Amino acid sequence: MLTGDDMPEISIIIRTKNEERWIRHCLTAVFNQDYKDFEVILVDNESSDHTVAAARRFPLAQVVTVEKFIPGHALNEGIRHSSGRLLVCLSAHCIPKNNDWLSRLLENMKDPQVAGVYGRQLPMAFTKEVDKRDLTIVFGLDRRIQVKDYFFHNANSMLRRELWQQVPFDETAKNIEDRIWGKAMIERGYRLVYEPEAPVYHHHGLHHANDETRVRGVVSIIEKIDQEQVKGLPDSFLPGRGNVVTLLPVRGKVRSLGRHNLLKNLLDTVAQSKLLNRTYVLANDDEARRIAENHGAVFLPRPEVLDSNTKSIEDVLFYALDEIERRGDYPDAMLLADYLYPFRPPQFFDELVYDAQFKGLDTVFSGRIDFGNYWKRDQDGQFIRVEESLLPRESRSPIYRALYGLGCLTSVPVIRRNRLVGGSVGILPIKEHIYSLRLTDDDTSSQIIEALLR
Repeated sequence: MLTGDDMPEISIIIRTKNEERWIRHCLTAVFNQDYKDFEVILVDNESSDHTVAAARRFPLAQVVTVEKFIPGHALNEGIRHSSGRLLVCLSAHCIPKNNDWLSRLLENMKDPQVAGVYGRQLPMAFTKEVDKRDLTIVFGLDRRIQVKDYFFHNANSMLRRELWQQVPFDETAKNIEDRIWGKAMIERGYRLVYEPEAPVYHHHGLHHANDETRVRGVVSIIEKIDQEQVKGLPDSFLPGRGNVVTLLPVRGKVRSLGRHNLLKNLLDTVAQSKLLNRTYVLANDDEARRIAENHGAVFLPRPEVLDSNTKSIEDVLFYALDEIERRGDYPDAMLLADYLYPFRPPQFFDELVYDAQFKGLDTVFSGRIDFGNYWKRDQDGQFIRVEESLLPRESRSPIYRALYGLGCLTSVPVIRRNRLVGGSVGILPIKEHIYSLRLTDDDTSSQIIEALLR
């Protein structure tokens, strides 16, 4: 703990539990604040993902580990390891909207009668309707000074250390430890302040049981009258602001058709994207290395073990992610593309990124729309129908044939679970048959693709 003049004015306490998806965005916004006299204490509840590793890329003062999570206990532990005169409580999945967020909270503490201040919470573009409704109704536009009302919210708050020392957060309550503390302050004659000019994005809501039909009706009205409130995204979530890397795996020798080198063609297509960052070519072929380096891509040597028929594309992604991070590149998501698919729609890769970012999806891939009737064998070897309906196609829902190799964008937390597809999933519909063509060892496919490439 720092002492004397070295002590920061503010200590920011951030609680985490498997927050890999959010922590980089949260800490980026925190360390971009215009007010700089602060320290950050991370209180982690034994995360099993890469939350702590991602957080340590920032200049944290300390990382504190708690075993059993109780909100008040976690906050108290973080505060006990901190030094600031003022304390900020911030959830790891809350992302300050502006770089004056901390200054706006601090301004309210000039009044010695103010025990604590809490800021506005905004939904994100992909927040569920029930949560959009709750956040927009509870956290309004008018600043409030609370003399009797003890509502307080530690997802985004600031309080005085001296008052916390008198009344620490309740370590037995499983929730609303913030309102318990707020009530104690009001009873002691202090005031609480709601500051709408210190907003954070918070994709969760406040309540857990609601009639979703009714919720959708309320939110549809809110969206019409105030789109800015409910359709926003933090800057670091906007397409082009995150770190989306591209992985192009090559198995064996690079394939060509006539004068067309398919790996070169794909690298040229990737280079046209405005939203993708570094490109990696995973191969064990010297020609692939030369092509990658000539196109400004990073070559990753592909170990022979990945060529085994027992290894899946998920194993390839998992290995590649580890190698990429060893090189100091820490992506939010990875775009998988198979160079043996020679045809893709215009701006296709950017469409995948837009879908993932604005809809909050963990995985987005392309899917060929299919209205066919399909059969499969059951466990007894009997044929059974997958789609029972024989109605005209306009009366049936389509089936989507996954085209992962055409393009599949997967968030890093999903890849760490050795999965290509996981979490919330989106499919980008592909209607034209040409985009589902893939070069195989079949002579017919080679002839068709070569003819179309001319």
